[in-house]
Amino acid sequence: MDRRRFLQWGAGGLGVVCLGGILYPVVKFLKPPPSVAGTVGGATSVGSVSSFPAGQLTAISVNGQPAYVSNVAGKLAVHSMICTHLGCVVAVAGTSLACPCHGSHFAATGAVVKGPATLPLPPYHTQVQNGSLLVGAVDLTGAAYPGWYKGQFS
Repeated sequence: MDRRRFLQWGAGGLGVVCLGGILYPVVKFLKPPPSVAGTVGGATSVGSVSSFPAGQLTAISVNGQPAYVSNVAGKLAVHSMICTHLGCVVAVAGTSLACPCHGSHFAATGAVVKGPATLPLPPYHTQVQNGSLLVGAVDLTGAAYPGWYKGQFS
């Protein structure tokens, strides 16, 4: 193989690699996410009811996903901490939540206080049994969550 032929093959190979690097993210973006049902996962205990102080938000993990427990007026609720805008993990800020990526704010109930997020943080199914808080599947039926968001829980 002469030098000219070698350089042609090298340039062609480099072009294919560059084209693949450009097309891969485009194809990944256009490919629809896997189908996800409205609820996912099984029930797990996240601690005793007494470990969640009244009037506070407590960050926890449910099946490896970030979540928080709110204890407002004696009622315990668990919501996802994955922002519905672009999927960042929101942070507990006193009695509300704030997204560090784009500035969305959420109330303790998961409702949007300030955008750009337009959908509330979804709740988990919960039940108190023998003094323990049991958390089941996330409830994605409360709003028209996009497919990419539902895929966060698969």
